[in-house]
Amino acid sequence: MRVIDMENINYAMRSETQFVLRCEEVFHDKISSAAGAILSSLHDRPFVALTGPSGSGKTTTAMRLKDYLEKLGVKVCLISMDNFFLPLDERSPEITDWESPYCVNVDLLVSCLTRLADGQEVEIPRYDFKTGGNGGYVTMQGDRQAVIIAEGIHMLNPLIFDKIRGAATGIYVAPRTRIITDDDKIVRPEQLRVARRLIRDYNTRGHSLRDTVKRAHSVNQGEINYIMPYKDNASIHIDTFHDYEPCILARYLIEIPCFREELTDEFLEENGLTDLMKVVRGVAPLHTPYVPRDSIVREFVGGSCYEY
Repeated sequence: MRVIDMENINYAMRSETQFVLRCEEVFHDKISSAAGAILSSLHDRPFVALTGPSGSGKTTTAMRLKDYLEKLGVKVCLISMDNFFLPLDERSPEITDWESPYCVNVDLLVSCLTRLADGQEVEIPRYDFKTGGNGGYVTMQGDRQAVIIAEGIHMLNPLIFDKIRGAATGIYVAPRTRIITDDDKIVRPEQLRVARRLIRDYNTRGHSLRDTVKRAHSVNQGEINYIMPYKDNASIHIDTFHDYEPCILARYLIEIPCFREELTDEFLEENGLTDLMKVVRGVAPLHTPYVPRDSIVREFVGGSCYEY
């Protein structure tokens, strides 16, 4: 378990540009290492099943892997499990948990993966989260020499992974670093992921800060039930925490107009986020323009070169 304290973060912020670039170099090395492992077993394992809990940065990690491999001349097909959710009118009425893997059209997902690996042209569905139905299709050309990356919260669940296990490399991504506050309290990774989602969901999904916090309980329970038990299916684990991240999250959180009104001390204490807010209020806010556009942090604060 890796830990970092607020004092070290604030000290590093004295040279904030170098701090940011150093952290990004560390993550680039993780991408490079993962790509090397994928390529070393590509002949037998063309599939990459990449997963992580909500707010882990799995989408950006998958896109960074794709970019890295393509720069090496490798063909990559990247698909998102989210597009294979069953339309609401096709789900069994017994499925009331939206975090459940039974909400996924597993047969269609696996069929698309295997056909892409066989070099076929495949119609990939697009799921419309606003309507809860099919939003059309996108054509993707497969290749027998390609790396086929599939990312989503259930990609290591046996319901999916067992169907491709012999031909797949499993990757688990999530922030794993703990932050120690000035009064020696521990801010756990799941709390950091709430901070990420607070900013992202306010800016892109129209959720209030309180709604995001309340949703975190069901999201965390879904992680416990459906994601964490299958971490061992991954041969590669990537910590997506960036040491400068609390500083930029602090900046964007504090700039939300209703920040103080919605996240009162009482509400934070009720929801176990008091120590997280000690970090938000205790680190130097980051204003540097040198956060790369392909950074995982951009997935949550905006300005990314990727489309989500």
